Amino acid sequence: MTKIISYQRPKNIEEALSLVCQDKHVPLAGGTQLNANEDTEPLHLVDLQSLALKGIDRSNGKLKIGSMTTLHEIMKNSDSPDLIRLSSRSELPSTLRTLATIGGTIASGDSDSQLIASLLVHDAEVTILKSDGELSVPLQEVLSKPELMDSGIILSIDIATDGESRLEATGRTPADTPIVAVATRQCSDGYRMAITGVAPTPVLVDPENPTVSLQPTSDFRGASEYRIHLAQILASRTLNLLNGEN
Repeated sequence: MTKIISYQRPKNIEEALSLVCQDKHVPLAGGTQLNANEDTEPLHLVDLQSLALKGIDRSNGKLKIGSMTTLHEIMKNSDSPDLIRLSSRSELPSTLRTLATIGGTIASGDSDSQLIASLLVHDAEVTILKSDGELSVPLQEVLSKPELMDSGIILSIDIATDGESRLEATGRTPADTPIVAVATRQCSDGYRMAITGVAPTPVLVDPENPTVSLQPTSDFRGASEYRIHLAQILASRTLNLLNGEN
């Protein structure tokens, strides 16, 4: 469990930013990831609860989700695309969904996160506040370059809401975290597809050749070859469902 040296709850964004810019000071959102962290490195926690970073607003075909919005709130919001609501529900048990936030989920970059995969196919952009101002970055870039979040605060996530989408997953049992999951969205300019369980974080892939260049790590839940096999089957299944095929 994380060793906490100090806890601070700033009252405004400027104070919070000055704190997270200091060495070993990390933002605290819902706490579900930090509390489960096995790293024993001492940390100073900067609680973001007082910064008014919650909320879901829809305009011009986009949905802006505040980084401190919980998965439960996203799941219950009627403006959220069906895929985002479904993956928010499947991300964690109900006891944790009321605590876990979308910002914390992105910061964790969990390889198995169906919510991150769903955000990827909905063209998610992450707005991060740094000492030199705000920057908006595609979620895929944030996942591949987590240093973009260093000494910064995730403010919000913007996603597209158009199109139809499907999510298919396979686990050892229905109650287990899926070994591999595939999220696919059909929109006006084609398909978006993202896969979990085949890389260090969920990844966007080419729908026409979804497993090219993938080299999953084998573990007790499935060998690399098995994960590739699952990804191919699930990718094909999502495309068939979107095209009205069984």
